[in-house]
Amino acid sequence: MSEQHNQQSANTSPETLTPPPRSLRLWPAAAILALQFFVQWGYSRFATTNIQSGIELGVIPLVGAILLSIWWLAASRTRWLDRVLGYVLFLAAIAGVVYTQENISYGAMLLTYAVPTITTGIVVLLLVTTWLRWPIRRWLLVVYIIGCCAMHMAMRFESIGGNLAPEVSWRWNPSRIERSGAMARSETHGTAALPEQVTPEDYPAFRGPARDGCLTGTKFSTNWSTPPHEVWRREIGPGWSSFIAIGDYLFTQEQRGPDEVVTCYRAATGEEVWTNKVAALFDDDMGLGPRATPTFDQGKLYTQGATGFLQCLDAATGNTVWKRDLKEDAGCKTPGYGFAGSPLLVGDLVVVFTCGPEGKGAIAYKRATGDVAWLSGHKTSTYSSPQLVHIGDLPQILMNGQWGLQSLNSETGAPLWEHAWNTKTYPIGTQPVVLENTFLIGSTGSTGSRLIKAEKNGDQWVATQEFATKTFRPYFNNSVAHKGYCYGYDDQRIACISMKTGQRQWEGDKCGGQLLLIADMDVLLILTEKGLVVLLKAVPERCTEVARFQALKGKTWNHPIIAHGKLFVRNSEEAACFQLN
Repeated sequence: MSEQHNQQSANTSPETLTPPPRSLRLWPAAAILALQFFVQWGYSRFATTNIQSGIELGVIPLVGAILLSIWWLAASRTRWLDRVLGYVLFLAAIAGVVYTQENISYGAMLLTYAVPTITTGIVVLLLVTTWLRWPIRRWLLVVYIIGCCAMHMAMRFESIGGNLAPEVSWRWNPSRIERSGAMARSETHGTAALPEQVTPEDYPAFRGPARDGCLTGTKFSTNWSTPPHEVWRREIGPGWSSFIAIGDYLFTQEQRGPDEVVTCYRAATGEEVWTNKVAALFDDDMGLGPRATPTFDQGKLYTQGATGFLQCLDAATGNTVWKRDLKEDAGCKTPGYGFAGSPLLVGDLVVVFTCGPEGKGAIAYKRATGDVAWLSGHKTSTYSSPQLVHIGDLPQILMNGQWGLQSLNSETGAPLWEHAWNTKTYPIGTQPVVLENTFLIGSTGSTGSRLIKAEKNGDQWVATQEFATKTFRPYFNNSVAHKGYCYGYDDQRIACISMKTGQRQWEGDKCGGQLLLIADMDVLLILTEKGLVVLLKAVPERCTEVARFQALKGKTWNHPIIAHGKLFVRNSEEAACFQLN
């Protein structure tokens, strides 16, 4: 009896007394991942605003990561030690991505790529290695997480796109500031042989002669089965300034190393003629360099730098006639997004926004001397530009910003009328769409748009709201009015609405970017955020694409221009010219 008992005891090892390990419970993880991808697909397909894009890129992957963490810690069936150590490794990888960037906010933006890459890879790796023993699978997970962390730590945040997606580069490649510095050695001091008078074929200001994004007297073939002929292409310094064109010359602003540079190019060849530099550098999440487009008149060029330097230059030579600092003159600081408004010329004055304190929201300088003529306007945030309008015989300057819409007397700066709104979305970045004495203003997110009508009642000006709509939410992409309709952007999607009712007529694809109306052709020319040039019919019946071609590479927020039969486009990396037949 004793011998039999001893024999049974000898045959019973510790391993046989330990219950076999249960297999991993993977179906909840697979279900969470599938649901995450489905919801993200829905947002990418139907979302319109940048806020919804932020949910798609950041919030949904974060929620998925939280649910997968709960599954891993509470229902995965792995050993508790593996659960704890695995979760600690995941958190360490996330911290490594965040804290190795230039600042924490940049690292947090990179998580929009790092988190879904890590969580998706973990689930997929577990699903495809079910035939392997757990110790091997565990070490594969460790290697994968460390590898993902290392890959994302090797990335450098550059800027964000219109849909809030981070743009990145590898750390071993030159940064955007280093790339712009490589151009700083180029300093030219030629002379531009400018015409005595601006012609209808010139493009002297931001968004065209009337600053409304509308061109008349321009026609060209829309048969782009063979894309327009490329005349020239060249590297250009970072910046969101657009071109203006006078005769055979182009003017713009760019960043070159530590300097903001106003540049003159030959329109026929892209050859640099002269440069004027100011020691100033502005860099934020949106990108590097100056934002505002120069303005030309009577041989002078007026430029607004991102840090507040306003200059009057001799357009032929680039020599400085006078220079002012908005921060000193208006008692303000550089806005978080930089000074972005393009100078407006009215009579013998040049007017710009200051984003300054109450009573100093806009400032006018005497064009001849640079002396301050007046300060006026409510305190407001904006990267819109002053807009000149005429109601009856009275020229007025419109200020569109966070406060709302204001009208100022162009000669004295005295307030004429106003429409308070105090929008919550930050900041306002579009021009009012003008149709006679009505003005369409709006903002992204849940703000929408309003049509404001201004009339004079006796001696008093009155501003009334004609309609409001939530279906047209402009972000920083400008719109145009044409035959009673507004064509522009419902945040990222091109759209058309009635200027009488606010009713949306149609909505197109998500493309971002900026547009020009070719009025005599009933055509919109769009330069998308991805550098595509697209032609759409400017008709209210439906969204109809006519033609397209790839013009630029890289993020493109700069406005396109057409002058003397040529299309000129640029972004923060390159510029190009195309012949329009």
